[in-house]
Amino acid sequence: MSGQRLRTVVADTSALVSLAVPHADAAVSTDVPDPFQYFLTSCEVFVPPEVVAELRDITQYQDIHAAAANNVLATRNHYTVEDPYERDETPDSRPTFGLDDGETDGIVLANALTVDGFLTDEFGGTNFPLIHAVLEGPQIVPTPRLIVDYARNGHLSHEEARTLITTISPHRSWENSPYVTQLLRRLDE
Repeated sequence: MSGQRLRTVVADTSALVSLAVPHADAAVSTDVPDPFQYFLTSCEVFVPPEVVAELRDITQYQDIHAAAANNVLATRNHYTVEDPYERDETPDSRPTFGLDDGETDGIVLANALTVDGFLTDEFGGTNFPLIHAVLEGPQIVPTPRLIVDYARNGHLSHEEARTLITTISPHRSWENSPYVTQLLRRLDE
């Protein structure tokens, strides 16, 4: 994504929750920028109905993920919910990609809308190459990469991006990720 502005994007559940974590974390200073707010105001965001259903499921818990999911649901006027299977150019039913339903529906929607990117937290393990294989044009935009690119493009300072990533990391199991480690090193360049 570096150097290219993300104008249209489909987001999966985990990515939305990750971006909303800093604002949901009471320990985070009010001086820290809100990456979720910037995301919603910097590009046109689409989600499939399954992502909304998954967000509602998450709100049933009593943790930071539930607070973040509630924040995402509260901003419903700032993203478009669209059923990918109501479009002529998509299959009538969910394909079997080996991913969860929200990710699968998001990929089908991203391909149908020919958006710029598909925002996801799937950047480790076997799901990343699988998503890459089934996306037909949109690029994969891992959530931590989006935050680093915001810094590289001048929307955040490098220190703000580092703070956001290190704030989100323990809540989203990013802290031991070699991918995230490499991105943090880029902020030092």
